[in-house]
Amino acid sequence: MNEADARPVPTGAPGVYCYPESFERLVADLRTGIAALAADEPFGRLAVPPVIARRTLEQAGYIASFPQLLGTVHSYAGTPKEWAALAPLAGEGGPWHQRQEITDLVLLPAACYPVYASLAGRELAEPVRYAVEAGCFRQERTTETGRLRSFRMAELVTAGTEEHCLDWRERWLDRMADWLTGCSLKPAVEVADDPFFGAGAKLYQAAQRRQQLKYELRVELEDGLVQAVASANVHKDHFGEAFGFTAAGATGQTACAAFGLERIALALLHAHGPDPRQWPAAVRDAITGGRPR
Repeated sequence: MNEADARPVPTGAPGVYCYPESFERLVADLRTGIAALAADEPFGRLAVPPVIARRTLEQAGYIASFPQLLGTVHSYAGTPKEWAALAPLAGEGGPWHQRQEITDLVLLPAACYPVYASLAGRELAEPVRYAVEAGCFRQERTTETGRLRSFRMAELVTAGTEEHCLDWRERWLDRMADWLTGCSLKPAVEVADDPFFGAGAKLYQAAQRRQQLKYELRVELEDGLVQAVASANVHKDHFGEAFGFTAAGATGQTACAAFGLERIALALLHAHGPDPRQWPAAVRDAITGGRPR
């Protein structure tokens, strides 16, 4: 492969890729650009691991709503003697995993969940803001380009009153659309819903759309394929109820702006070509917000 070619490298597992150095430089530029967008707000920064307590996602309602996307962490639960009987099966493709049991951890499906858990029991005297990034996992059921199972998500998260969260989301929706437009990606802003699972899915999705809780910014990743690369969301008091935090004497509310780093990078590669060094200088400056690389 040409060293300047930033296109991802398949691993043989659907939705899982290796990324060459040129792709990683592009992701680093996207981080710089997001930081530039957020420079006028006091975001605290949290380093988020790729796993989260299973109990946290149960409490947040994720498992009840999206069990089809969840990746669980299992571990061997037997004795060394019992493993002696199973070990030969590992090389034969047999059921060596029959003694694996679910642990207290699951794979992180979105970067923002640890933030909500960290607010548990607090009274927020003023809005809080956090910037996070994490390696995330979702068990996608398709091999469509950009529909990754292992991916990186950068998020800006805030919590406070209803008025604060609504105003903040509107401001960030405009800011994200302007940034992507400056990168020549022509985003379409659409009211959206999440892939709720189970008997109540249609009701949840209809309510989410009716209340305009989720907006997606959708761009083309390859000819004829348009996907969401970012979203701006309000959750009302869902996480305040789940984790017991308050603001101005009422249940706390939350909002977030989420950026799919690989998807934005794929959209840029589709729009401008596989060698970022050859892109127009105006595009490269727009990506980083004019900050040095």
